[in-house]
Amino acid sequence: MTVPQDRPDRPVLVLVDAFSTGSMLAREAAETHHVLHVRSRALASGTFGASLPSALLAEDLTYPGHEAEVLAHVAARRPVGVVAASEFGVEVADELAHRLGLRGNDPALSAARRDKALMAEALSRAGVPTARQCRSGDVGELLDWWRGCPDIARVVVKPLDSAGSDDVYTCDTEQEVVDACRAVLGKTNIMLRVNEEVLVQEYLAGDEYIVNTVSRDGGHWFTDAWISRKQVREGGRRIYEAEDLLTPDDPVLDIILPYISRALDALGITDGPAHSELILTARGPLLLETGARVSGLANPAALDLCTGANQVSLTLDCHARGGVSLTARPVRYPVFQRARCVNLMARRAVPLPMAAIKAALERIPAFESVRFRIADGAPTRPTVDLNSSPGAVFLVHPDPTEIDNAHKVIRELEHELL
Repeated sequence: MTVPQDRPDRPVLVLVDAFSTGSMLAREAAETHHVLHVRSRALASGTFGASLPSALLAEDLTYPGHEAEVLAHVAARRPVGVVAASEFGVEVADELAHRLGLRGNDPALSAARRDKALMAEALSRAGVPTARQCRSGDVGELLDWWRGCPDIARVVVKPLDSAGSDDVYTCDTEQEVVDACRAVLGKTNIMLRVNEEVLVQEYLAGDEYIVNTVSRDGGHWFTDAWISRKQVREGGRRIYEAEDLLTPDDPVLDIILPYISRALDALGITDGPAHSELILTARGPLLLETGARVSGLANPAALDLCTGANQVSLTLDCHARGGVSLTARPVRYPVFQRARCVNLMARRAVPLPMAAIKAALERIPAFESVRFRIADGAPTRPTVDLNSSPGAVFLVHPDPTEIDNAHKVIRELEHELL
């Protein structure tokens, strides 16, 4: 374990599992801090493991099997903060922050911040409305529960602990539930855990929204909120198509933001980032899930253009910079330019033509950036969920018409290139 000595006076910041979007936290933090990285799992999947910015890390420690050693070593470095840098790291970050006496969320509710069934139960205990649900490893028990709810015509089957729409199925018949459970049970999910049970929830009809926040001392700042649009693909799989940034005067925010505040309180999220997804139903807003981490589609440069700040920087401000920038922000973000995130959809297996896609996108006036999920030349596969989308294109422009036009061009490009 070696530490760069170029700036020995720099404070130490602990990031737990800086994979995927967490690499953005690492890049920004490394400009001012020694980044001490802790892994919550001995292994990381190839996709996520490759995203770790190893060159920026002063140290890279593995927690499982070495808990006492890692805790003592980290404590000796006197870190200024501990941040869950991705969904993987939520529980270990809670534990480390608590044991080190640093800012963080109560470990007593860590499981409820990861397990979707426990999450809904925590909301219910706090009087926050939630979807009806049943968890079990017994398909017969799940079907019996559905039969006992004659007013629920459609259900959703999904893992208890996963991310990125991994193995989420919409079902209209008992046979579809059986098939979905067979596909999920016993499988190692994207979080590298075996699905011993599945969750069946009532299908929530209505528009889906995404709300990103940073909390400090129990106060919640809304950094950005989006309406999400999906397509239903073959087999009942619903894929995220695009998200549009909502303006702060949109009346829907008056409904969904207070609900999210109550949900964050119920889940014990007092400090740090959260990414929440919910449906605005005829009964009001109902939570799909909340992750106690930065949004998986965070884009600091784009959000700085649109709102004047971004969730990544504000998370670091909360944990490592005294919260000065965060607490100076309005609770509800402003909007200076419109934004849309368009998820690319592959229709066939082809080597990813990264250069051709970039060249075409750069001719679009509203194009801001593109983030690919696979390497140049790596084989694509037909998109059935968020994880099989080849990438995400960010559009930013003052004129909403330009964004609509850009979206159409992207869909035309897909037919040619993907």
